[in-house]
Amino acid sequence: MHVTMAAEKCIVLICIFSWICCGLCQLNLSEGSYCLNHDISGTCVKLHKCGSAVLTYLYHNAGFANMSLPKLPELCSLVDDEPVVCCTDCTLSNVDAFSDSAVAPYGVLISKKGPKAWKKCVEYFHKLPYPCRGKGNVLLKKSLEQFRLCYTSTLKVTLNIDRLVPQKWRFPHLALLGYGENLNKAQWLCEGTVISERFILTAARCTSAGTLGTVTYASLGVRSNDRHKNTHIYKIKRVFNHPKYNEPSWYHDIALLQTEQEIHFNSELLPACLDVGAHDTSIAETAGIVAKFANKNQSTSRNMESVYLDKTHRLKCKYKYRPNNNLLRGFDVYKQMCYEEHIKTGKTCKRLSGSPLQVDQFRCQYTAIGVTGEVVPCGSSRVPDIFTRVFTHVPWIESIVWPHED
Repeated sequence: MHVTMAAEKCIVLICIFSWICCGLCQLNLSEGSYCLNHDISGTCVKLHKCGSAVLTYLYHNAGFANMSLPKLPELCSLVDDEPVVCCTDCTLSNVDAFSDSAVAPYGVLISKKGPKAWKKCVEYFHKLPYPCRGKGNVLLKKSLEQFRLCYTSTLKVTLNIDRLVPQKWRFPHLALLGYGENLNKAQWLCEGTVISERFILTAARCTSAGTLGTVTYASLGVRSNDRHKNTHIYKIKRVFNHPKYNEPSWYHDIALLQTEQEIHFNSELLPACLDVGAHDTSIAETAGIVAKFANKNQSTSRNMESVYLDKTHRLKCKYKYRPNNNLLRGFDVYKQMCYEEHIKTGKTCKRLSGSPLQVDQFRCQYTAIGVTGEVVPCGSSRVPDIFTRVFTHVPWIESIVWPHED
């Protein structure tokens, strides 16, 4: 559901026009002809030159159909499969001003220009049931200028971050990884992040588990300590370790798992975006089984919870992770990140390697910024956890997950 005026997408535009304007038929007028649209004189122009029509299409296509959108103009004709519409805007555009625009969570208008991973993130938001899709304080209004008898358009998007309600479950992309040939006896030892219909992102150390062999299963839709039960199980078809990963090194500790069958998304199971450098990463979160300590006794909940982490200064990371057998050059600022428990959390937790380190600017669509590597045990002193940085590995991920995308 890309927002684009490309010829191959025009059939979608025509369908939208036909659906919104019941019984719509062509006026059989050529481009540049004068026309009437609801008793107001207009000009037949290609759709991309009529700003109000393009904005209406963008927001309708992003799930805002129930919003009070302006009506789409009458259809004059088709030129090279692009609709020519009777536009009554006071100003017509000579360029396709919105060809690279898309609607983000809560109606924010963004550019979809960028790496493949960013474009796929925008595409998934437009076609999948993210909880904030079609929601937001958006006003798209057309006002008639009485003297010129034409319309001006105003787009107003109001976003109050403090009033956004956090989702009850913040990890719809979480995967639990199982090892062993027998599903009933499988050992669930690592986690991963669903990033597309066929791929899961995880740590390279998680692709095999000693005598249990290569990772065999992925359990999706997990929420509790009994995480492999009542979930969607997918068999792993192929494993892609990063070509520069060499066990037991912690550098390039990242891998991709391809499922045998296509993953079917729903409101409880949705892909995460990949970090392309567009978000604030000073505070992030991961999923864990929370362990509380009282009088030297430890108790754990069955349900997974969000564990908030603070980004650690690179100098502290370099000091804590000096050169050793796993990090021959010490902490790598470019390829790795380290975080420690958020001071407000007040509890330690139990996590698994491969789990996502994520951020979410709008509490709706999540972005994986890191992959959990070595995990600090519960109850340990405040030692930063080390993560493989997603941003620097995006080109490698794109080459495998979306090799034929533009």
